[in-house]
Amino acid sequence: MQISKIDLLKNSRITMGVSLFIISILCASLISKEANRTVMVWATQTDLAPGQVITENDITPVSVLLPQSAVNYLSSNAQIIGGTVVTKIYKGDLIPSAAISKSTEVIDEKLVPLTVEITDIPLELSRGSVIDIYGINKRDTKSITTPVLMASNVSVSQVLERSNSGIASVLVILKNDQVLPLLEVLADSRLFIVRSY
Repeated sequence: MQISKIDLLKNSRITMGVSLFIISILCASLISKEANRTVMVWATQTDLAPGQVITENDITPVSVLLPQSAVNYLSSNAQIIGGTVVTKIYKGDLIPSAAISKSTEVIDEKLVPLTVEITDIPLELSRGSVIDIYGINKRDTKSITTPVLMASNVSVSQVLERSNSGIASVLVILKNDQVLPLLEVLADSRLFIVRSY
């Protein structure tokens, strides 16, 4: 029995079609396996500034593809609530391992409340903002005085309710060596808050 050239051609097309189908299934399987190599890490829901203590509302777990650099970020299995922020982290960023400290002893900072006129703070000021604090001597109102930088790169821990009296309360995180110099001039100065970034 002889196989005609037409039958041979049909069989080779079928064989090639089946081979391509099997190869495409294998490729899809490999792509699916690679896509499933994502890891769950922590990301921020708000801006976090140095010195802040992380709360449940500040973070959220996200699934990301980080094949080689996963060790540089905090796994969502890591317990970081109550940890202290060491470096500035922006809203939506993944949290690097080096940005959080579990020990509050390494941070030499204090929470200091400031009372500021509403017109002297940025409208978008919120927890996690980094600010500079300027002061103008308010005793000598007849002469123009130059503003003095009292503290720079200060983290905002909380902006308390702005009252109808035109006054806002801002809770800031100051380094220990910044607290006394600021408190010494606070009574005689009008404060201005400028957002750093």
